[in-house]
Amino acid sequence: MDKYTKYTTEDFLADDSFIQWLIDPTEEQDNYWNAFLQQHPEKKHAIDEAKIVFGMFQHERERLSLDETYDIWNNILKTLHNPATSRWLNILKYAAILLVVFLAGGISYYLYESREQTHFDLASVPVTTSSEAKIILSDGSEISLEKKESEISYNSSGNQLIVNNDTIRQNQVTGREVMNKVIIPYGKKSMIQLSDGTLVWLNAGSQLIYPSTFQRKKREVVLIGEAYFDVAKNPSKPFIVRTADMHVKVLGTRFDVSAYPEDPVVETILEEGSVALEVVSKKFAHSGEEVILKPNQKISLNKEDGVANIKTVDVSMYTSWKDGILKTDREDLVRVIKKVERYYNIQIEMKDPLAGGYLISGKLDLKGSPEEVLNIIKLTVPIDWTKKSNGDFVIVRK
Repeated sequence: MDKYTKYTTEDFLADDSFIQWLIDPTEEQDNYWNAFLQQHPEKKHAIDEAKIVFGMFQHERERLSLDETYDIWNNILKTLHNPATSRWLNILKYAAILLVVFLAGGISYYLYESREQTHFDLASVPVTTSSEAKIILSDGSEISLEKKESEISYNSSGNQLIVNNDTIRQNQVTGREVMNKVIIPYGKKSMIQLSDGTLVWLNAGSQLIYPSTFQRKKREVVLIGEAYFDVAKNPSKPFIVRTADMHVKVLGTRFDVSAYPEDPVVETILEEGSVALEVVSKKFAHSGEEVILKPNQKISLNKEDGVANIKTVDVSMYTSWKDGILKTDREDLVRVIKKVERYYNIQIEMKDPLAGGYLISGKLDLKGSPEEVLNIIKLTVPIDWTKKSNGDFVIVRK
């Protein structure tokens, strides 16, 4: 037991005895680890984190559901500002991309933390600092997505995927879910057809974690960023989109979810069908409640004040991005510029913060250059822009 007192998260994940306990715990093992935690409560965070990583990407058994992993994860996030967890943050400071393969099944995970944000997530690699889009397969291999707008398609059995007309084989094991991840950096987009026929348009600066074929009673995916979903109908197997702040459950419908970690608002917009949305983050007033959206409704969760707001909207204002169009209706310039930055993977500095309060209405065609888009914006509000030698843009008030 003494050796475990010095273990980090990655140490626990590399320990055969610990992994065996997660896979198929015996009464003796349960007693051992329960006693260990009682004697060393400071190791709870490392053990919980190891459970999350293992639970998300295990193939051998379904010991941890996504509900359980998110419950553990949210508990960890709630204690991030506690001085007692500073050691965990120090561990993350030195963790860039950690790849661990353990057991014969080839289970792997990635762990990444950005120094600029307190947010960190599972199976993650940096997406905002690289122009490379990619798919990460369950065995850790990577497939580069070179086009600005890539297309990915899985067959019904999940053992074959087509990436921009290139066919790739992936080993499957009957009854097991093989987890894949698509990373789309700023400046790029992707359309993914999942094995059940569901279509997903992934916006710039987004990530999607999903199984190559759905083997469980629920079709579950994890989203970081923004995506538009056209879900294939299957009344016996609901489709669930999980984000850090909310879970969206549907049977077959079309909707958009915007859940960028850096944005102050999390949104879901329903185009067709119905969705049951559960607010899971404790920082919102409606935490734990289930909200039913009707077509043409949008729910906004404000991270700053915890307030949830539902209203009827023009859905095209929030889904036109997948067609290269940005529609706005009295939207403040700061949010418009943030969307332009993501779409083109550029940096735009607002010299005068007051300029960010200008309201923009209209339609921006993003198929042209960023210079063309900024020229259209300056015809609408009293601003001007310049381009620096390093390629960044600067906006000033006239």
